[in-house]
Amino acid sequence: MGEIFFGARRFDAKLVAFDKDGTLFDFGASWRPAFLKALDSLLAPFPQPAALRRALCRALGYDAGSGAFSEHGPFATATGEAIIQAAATALFQESAIRLMRHECERMVRDRFAPVVAEWAALAPAADLARLFGGLHKSGVRIALITSDDSGPTKAALDRQGLARLVDFVACGDGPFRHKPAPDALLGASKALGVPLRQAAMVGDTAVDLQMARAAGAGLAVGVLTGVGSRETLAPLADVVLASIAEIRAEPIRRRS
Repeated sequence: MGEIFFGARRFDAKLVAFDKDGTLFDFGASWRPAFLKALDSLLAPFPQPAALRRALCRALGYDAGSGAFSEHGPFATATGEAIIQAAATALFQESAIRLMRHECERMVRDRFAPVVAEWAALAPAADLARLFGGLHKSGVRIALITSDDSGPTKAALDRQGLARLVDFVACGDGPFRHKPAPDALLGASKALGVPLRQAAMVGDTAVDLQMARAAGAGLAVGVLTGVGSRETLAPLADVVLASIAEIRAEPIRRRS
């Protein structure tokens, strides 16, 4: 057994729930190249697509000037299906070429979504196997609560060798209401038999921390490897870390 530290903050955690993109994986490094490649693919059939590109970036929550994703934008927070619908709506409303709404959706499904999936290169924010293994050795259960769909989530866990170390997974296409609703965290607590007062929720967005508060988690932890900033996360978090690399399990020091 051991003590769990979130930076300098010690917390008697028996369950740590993590968001995926922006938390376990650096969001910009993982998704920006894939997003831009997918935009190029989607816009290839359109002559002079600059205005349409701006509209799609705005609709999906991407600032082309700074290269940053919005903390509240669909690409950073929504399910895969919601991202498709947001892109299709922007394409339908802004394209100079007259397309039916269903044609726009088909284009997004055929030319945008597959490219995002193909070009995503997940960049772990820490040594995940070491972190998860240390938590397990300390008697801590691990949950993953993400807005991503179950297929990509399972693939990411398998690719990183983490599937056996994650005790509970809730995805955007699952039965729970989406963040910031507390349902998934409540479900993890119930399924794993851990009181919420001994649960920590770790995420990079306000909705992650709002979920933690709504569920009554004992600790809400913000990280800066995603789309949230210290200014937006600090009012909702008990502690804000540079990354999950600052989470560690240490052996309990016994008195001699």
